[in-house]
Amino acid sequence: MTRTGRDLPRCEDLVRTLRRSRTMREVAPMECGIAWPVPIAVLQDGEPRVFARLPLFVLRPDPAGGADLFAPFATATLDWSTGRLVEYSDLRFKEPHRSRQEWAHPVGRFPHPAVEGLSHAGYRALRTRLFGTYDELFAAFSLGQQPDGAVTAEFRALLGRLLEPCLVPCYRRLAPKFLRQYLPGDHRPDEG
Repeated sequence: MTRTGRDLPRCEDLVRTLRRSRTMREVAPMECGIAWPVPIAVLQDGEPRVFARLPLFVLRPDPAGGADLFAPFATATLDWSTGRLVEYSDLRFKEPHRSRQEWAHPVGRFPHPAVEGLSHAGYRALRTRLFGTYDELFAAFSLGQQPDGAVTAEFRALLGRLLEPCLVPCYRRLAPKFLRQYLPGDHRPDEG
């Protein structure tokens, strides 16, 4: 049975809607994957606003199973309250000092060891749970609050398991504060 947008966590539905959008068809390759969102909380005219920055990366399926993953080549940022795309940024253009070679070769594979033994249904269930905790984070941030401790703990555990280890250095570049706060494990001293 296929779940409808009404049955999905809002964050998962936003990602699904972005994937099917005309914008994505026009600017992203067919093999594009959408990585886990990074919440961007700001004060705008004294009111809290929240945006979801989504790293986009090439996902090259392997006929033997799994897929090669490449470093994110772009980000798409959505307004959490409306779901509207507010920014698309091609990192190859935005960061011209980076070598083109960074995007030419895979940085890792999916599935990674933490999810390798899961069935497809088991992985999808964990993925939906993580999106549900994203909803709770975004909801708290949109009120100018921090999520409660239980939500934060579950979010950290799920993100720590589901985020592809090969993409962690990319997240360090894109969102060091988010990574330091919400991803368990060791962090470099230069992560601000």
